[in-house]
Amino acid sequence: MQSKVPKDSFHGWLVVVACSIAFFMFVGNSSCFGLLEIEIRQLFYGQASSISAINALYNGLGFGLAPVVAAFTKVVSCRLLCACGSFFCFIGFLVAANAQTLPVIIFCIGVLPGIGFSCITVPSTIMVGEYFEKRRPVALILSVLGGGVGIVVSPYIFTHLNQTYGLRGTFLILSAVSLNGIMFSFLYNINLAKSKQSRLNVLREVCLTVFDRELMRTTNFPAVTLSFLLLYIVYAIPFLFLPKKAFQLGFSEDMTSLLLSIIGISNFISRLLMAIAASRSPFCRQVLLSSSFVINSVSLLIFAIFSDFLFLAIGASFSGFSAGIFISVTPAVFLDLFGYDKLASSIGSHFLVVGLGYVIGGPLMQSLSLVLSDINTVFYVSAGCSSLSTLMLMSVTCDRYLPRRQTSCCTRHRTSDQSQKALSGDVNKVFTISTPECQTGSAIIYSDKL
Repeated sequence: MQSKVPKDSFHGWLVVVACSIAFFMFVGNSSCFGLLEIEIRQLFYGQASSISAINALYNGLGFGLAPVVAAFTKVVSCRLLCACGSFFCFIGFLVAANAQTLPVIIFCIGVLPGIGFSCITVPSTIMVGEYFEKRRPVALILSVLGGGVGIVVSPYIFTHLNQTYGLRGTFLILSAVSLNGIMFSFLYNINLAKSKQSRLNVLREVCLTVFDRELMRTTNFPAVTLSFLLLYIVYAIPFLFLPKKAFQLGFSEDMTSLLLSIIGISNFISRLLMAIAASRSPFCRQVLLSSSFVINSVSLLIFAIFSDFLFLAIGASFSGFSAGIFISVTPAVFLDLFGYDKLASSIGSHFLVVGLGYVIGGPLMQSLSLVLSDINTVFYVSAGCSSLSTLMLMSVTCDRYLPRRQTSCCTRHRTSDQSQKALSGDVNKVFTISTPECQTGSAIIYSDKL
């Protein structure tokens, strides 16, 4: 049974803080993997091809398991899931601090925290939606801002801890910090679990969330899915290979950490700006998303071409700013493209694609850099993948909006109202209207919760 709690209350904002801290840890740890790889390579004498698996497993499981964890919230309470996730992270970092072989470290840093943070971030995000109604869009945006802050400060924290306590001491501190997630899980008083939910029903729920046949038959879904897959194959490349290039160029650890922090600062700023800009029309959101893909491609080209710290810092700012845009506006764009009734399925499929991109991207680019012995080639190839994803996404934008620009303005205005009402959770019906002025149907989607 779902507990009755007041909406938009002070307790809800505490849940937002807890969710933001979870994303701070999850994204912050991920931003340090480039620095971590350099340290582990020195510790295990350059086994770089195996080290790249840490990032692939950590982010691949963290995102790829999101639909599965979301389905489990209907069987197990969000509080228990978060507590178990914190314990997984605690065990992973604790064992890694005492591990003597590389495969054990890969498992402890990649697999266990990957599963753990998926069990923490997904229920936390769901809880934010449950505790808010009128202020739900603002709460959801603020709940993920911790990720941007994590990219800013985590490289500096990791560098300082590593210089002071060493790599194994850093792992011990991370294990202790991760265990505090159990304390935050006690804030989640709402129980969404159903008492008589069988394992078969859970499996069916996962399949319906990730593999929605009606969604897959829509015109834009294949192009959008493939474009995001190409994007997330190369998304982690700056975090993995920019520290390597800085190390080869002779930059100090502090300067290398500064480059990663610049990514985080610009990411945080763009997320704040998107809270304002993304509330405009669906066409505006689609243009913002396509523009972010273009900026990401430009940033990768800058990393490949230039070796000066100033230009690398400019590329880092472009990379973080673009990431902040497409991370913030993607759910709203999916709402515009596929409708509210397919929002859960589209987001579930999206997280699966994100996880798959991480699994493919890191090892693939690492193998490429070893074969060619050139990091700049990795950035060139990544820029090509990002450019291809940009062209695919822009084709969706042109197909959806440009041909009907003069004849469907009324429809777009209604779609904008539709998206805002669905985000704010003000209504509770679904119906379709058509007007002679536009000569086209416009679905006005209403729901009582997001």
